[in-house]
Amino acid sequence: MKKQDLPTKICLTCKRPFTWRKKWKRDWEHVKYCSERCKRNKANEPALLSLQLSRGVIKPLA
Repeated sequence: MKKQDLPTKICLTCKRPFTWRKKWKRDWEHVKYCSERCKRNKANEPALLSLQLSRGVIKPLA
């Protein structure tokens, strides 16, 4: 299988896409975060969102 054909998800913390990894083979449907860092910072999602807005990484809605 080509890398471009692997399934992807959006990380709940950083909102970036991430690709399936072999270590997630058994529980891909339960994976929510792209990294341990995002998993640890899940409580800081609102803070991360405001940081991304201030840096221009994402744009505010209307």
